[in-house]
Amino acid sequence: MTKKLAIFLLSVMFFKIDSVIAQLFVSRDTVTVYEAGKVLKLPWANGLNNVNVSNLDLNFDGKKDLVVFDKVTQFSVGRFRCFINVGNVGETKYIAKPELSYSFPPVSNWAVCLDYNCDGKEDLFASVNGGISVYKNISTPSVGVAFSLVKSLVYSDFNPQGPPSLAFLYASTIGVPGLADIDNDGDIDVLTFSPGGFYIEYHKNMSKELYNHCDSLVYQLEDACWGKISEQNCTVSMNECPLRPVSNQFYPPIDKKRHAGSCLMCFDSNGDNLQDLIMGDIVCSTVQFASNTGSITNAVITDTTKLYPNYPNKNNTLQIKLNNFPCTYYVDCDGDGKKDLIASPNAFGSENTLSMWYYKNASSTNTVNFQFVKKNFLQDEMIEVGQNSFPVVFDYNADGKKDLLIGTYGYYNNISLTSKLTLYENIGTPSQPTYSLITRDYAGISTYGLNAVVPTVGDIDSDGDVDICLGTANGQIHWLKNSGGAGNPCIFSNFLNNPFGFITNSAAASPQLFDIDKDGKLDLMIGTKNGRIAFYKNVGSSTVPSFNLITNFFGSIDVKGDPNSYGIDGYASPYFFNEGATTKILVGNVHGQLFYFDVPNILSDPCILIDVDANNYNEGGQATVCFEDVNNDNKRDLFIGNGSGGLSYFSSMGPEVSVKELQSDIDNVTSVYPNPAKDYFYLSIRNTFIESGEFIITDLMGKKVSEGKLSSNFEAIRVSDFKPGFYLFKIIIYNGKKTNTYTKKIVKE
Repeated sequence: MTKKLAIFLLSVMFFKIDSVIAQLFVSRDTVTVYEAGKVLKLPWANGLNNVNVSNLDLNFDGKKDLVVFDKVTQFSVGRFRCFINVGNVGETKYIAKPELSYSFPPVSNWAVCLDYNCDGKEDLFASVNGGISVYKNISTPSVGVAFSLVKSLVYSDFNPQGPPSLAFLYASTIGVPGLADIDNDGDIDVLTFSPGGFYIEYHKNMSKELYNHCDSLVYQLEDACWGKISEQNCTVSMNECPLRPVSNQFYPPIDKKRHAGSCLMCFDSNGDNLQDLIMGDIVCSTVQFASNTGSITNAVITDTTKLYPNYPNKNNTLQIKLNNFPCTYYVDCDGDGKKDLIASPNAFGSENTLSMWYYKNASSTNTVNFQFVKKNFLQDEMIEVGQNSFPVVFDYNADGKKDLLIGTYGYYNNISLTSKLTLYENIGTPSQPTYSLITRDYAGISTYGLNAVVPTVGDIDSDGDVDICLGTANGQIHWLKNSGGAGNPCIFSNFLNNPFGFITNSAAASPQLFDIDKDGKLDLMIGTKNGRIAFYKNVGSSTVPSFNLITNFFGSIDVKGDPNSYGIDGYASPYFFNEGATTKILVGNVHGQLFYFDVPNILSDPCILIDVDANNYNEGGQATVCFEDVNNDNKRDLFIGNGSGGLSYFSSMGPEVSVKELQSDIDNVTSVYPNPAKDYFYLSIRNTFIESGEFIITDLMGKKVSEGKLSSNFEAIRVSDFKPGFYLFKIIIYNGKKTNTYTKKIVKE
């Protein structure tokens, strides 16, 4: 990432917070949210859609937490969501730690955590180029959660009984391979569908056999037709692939059709030390359970069923049945030491608010007994509006407090997605907001058949009340005209379908009403699918708005994502705001970046890029932005939406922003220079004797990035490996029984 922070010092050794012009002065925070009278425990956890679920101890307390990798949208971008287990044994009680997602490497398509090297820490297996990459878990309490790439692409020997024939171990980007200890020797083997057919390949990990330890990823093809089955069109055929008499292997003929994608979950369902399967397929709505009654060296599937789990239930609600491509994960959700079952769709356009089906393992033996609990595990504790979230704030009931309105691409409704507006009323105080869900279909938007509704608010007819304009996926702008009148609650009974008569040249309109030319009338600034912003000037009267296209390429802004992942798409989502006499823009994009621009006084000039990753925030693909003061301190607060249908919240009163520097105390005792710095900060401690001390450096999200001991009054602290950005530098000095602590804000260039 290439970027330059526009930062300057107001003094030689120290800087004031308002001197860092590239920084948004907000940090991660929380606001209480109610739904149906219940306080949500994970309100700002960003939502979940199509997920892979794993266990991993994230906070080094000996308990397994949950790592959920969300594929996010139909795009290849993915995002890790982290949940810390704070419950007692048998409880599903978690707190969200979204900041920990930044500790995981950027991966896409699928990602699961398993301990490949037997060190007790789950490592990361992830999709790459139709294969598998592996990251070693190098986390420690002092370093925090961290991973190191050990295999950019896993290879296997496809001719183990003859001259080696190494090729990458294929694993579809669409599905998830089976990763488990198939032969019970302690290392992780791989089951995957062959790239050209409908048979399962078993790739044996030879680490134990070759080196007598787990810490290698050396594979060979052990069986080209594991289980003696084939799978096609949601049907499993048994007694396939007769054994060759000499090699004891059968290599099935290559089918011209490539197997599109399947999920394979390996588990021992009956305690016989053989791995059974749960299989999901991209064209299926149910999973298939496959029972292995063979042996460790010769797996044979002899029974399958789609009615799984098939425990008696008069409403038949326990069977895993999702609209498209259900996949399952074998994880301990309640901390009782027994692995439970999670089912989730693995494809866009399926269940999204009810996409975490949780089955508790109620067995008292080494078998499994999966009992259905709920369809919205974790999701029922967070703001979750389905596919995508587009937040704005406005006072819908004229009580002087800003309420939260969220547009969405759609809630899944059994056959398709239905776009709606979700309203949370601010029931708190002007200085301390609290949100409560009022409706998931504000103004009856679902009845108009719109596809992806992106709201923007403003009084465009100068009647003293706030109207709503809606951008949609087809590039049109619709008008919800408020007839409530000035000072009254909003009444949106008048829906005007595309009243301004235009369609953006790149479909998927993300509009904002904003007076860009400062003529007293609200214009339409519209982010579009191609990553650009269109400027439609309001050429109507103050009471009758009308818009003319001025440019499809406002300010030369183009926030396209990586073409290798997103093609020509950018999904620009702008938020213009005034800072004094200066106009600035935050623009979310398809990759989840938050671009920050300065708008020159001459609108024909290109906008000035301040940062391509404002505050280094990336909460998930298709980022959307609302940057308004909601706690009445005359400073803006930040909501970020994403493709998973949830929100994150960063406030001007967040913990990191509120760190205070007692300037006179600091000036008398410590100096840190240069600041900003590229390679080293130098710490000078004066006017005090230092018996011992330590320092801790954290980023704005509280993640520890460096620490060390202080043994003298002058220290050089290396920061050349830091990412450019804003950090908190905590200095602790011990003198006898007295401890002094100082906190400084430092910047790495």
